[in-house]
Amino acid sequence: MIEFHHKTIGTFTQREKFDEIRWETNLELPAFAAFSYIRNGKRRRSNKVPVSIYNDAEPTHAAITILQTFKRSQKQLVKNICTTFFDDLRQQGYDDPCRHKGHGMWWSRDPVTVALACREVLLIRLKRERIWKPEDLFAVLYEPRIEIFPEDKNDGIPRTLIDFGAEFEDEHGVSVRTDGKRVLNIGYSGEA
Repeated sequence: MIEFHHKTIGTFTQREKFDEIRWETNLELPAFAAFSYIRNGKRRRSNKVPVSIYNDAEPTHAAITILQTFKRSQKQLVKNICTTFFDDLRQQGYDDPCRHKGHGMWWSRDPVTVALACREVLLIRLKRERIWKPEDLFAVLYEPRIEIFPEDKNDGIPRTLIDFGAEFEDEHGVSVRTDGKRVLNIGYSGEA
C-alpha cells in the first residue's frame, strides 16, 4: 500500500478502482457534520469527510492548497452550499432569463416535484412539509464527499466537487463545484 503524508492534511492512501488511480483520506471538517451519513437505516454525523484526489502521481500542491482552503473556509462554504441550493430549488419561471440567475437543473423548474420528493423526510426530520430556509437543506442533503480532479489547463485550479446524496435527486445525487470557499456551480453528482 502506497501512502503520502502531509503535515496539515494527514495521510493519503493510493487506491486503484476501474483503472483510475486516486489518493484517499478523510479530512477533518467539523462544519460538514451538519450533513449526515446513512448506513443500514441509521443516521450518523461525522466531522470527517472522505476525499479522493484523482492523480497518478502524489497529490499536487494545488490539490493540497484546495483542501487547506476547505479547512479555513468550511463554515462559510457549508452556508454557501445551503444558500445556493435553497435559491435554486425555489426558482420559478426559470426559462425567463430576465427574472433571475441560476443553475437550472430539473429541480429549478419543478418545485412541486421537489416538495413531494422531500415531504416525508421533512416531516420526520423537521416536523414540516416544506423547505422554508437554507438550513433546512441539512435534512435533505447527506453523505458529502470531496473529489479533486487534475488541474484545469486554463487556470491551474483543480476541478473540485463535493458530491451529496439528495432526497430530491436520489437517482444521481447532486454535486457542488467549488474553489474551497465559494459555490461555482451545482448539478448532478460528478457533473457540476
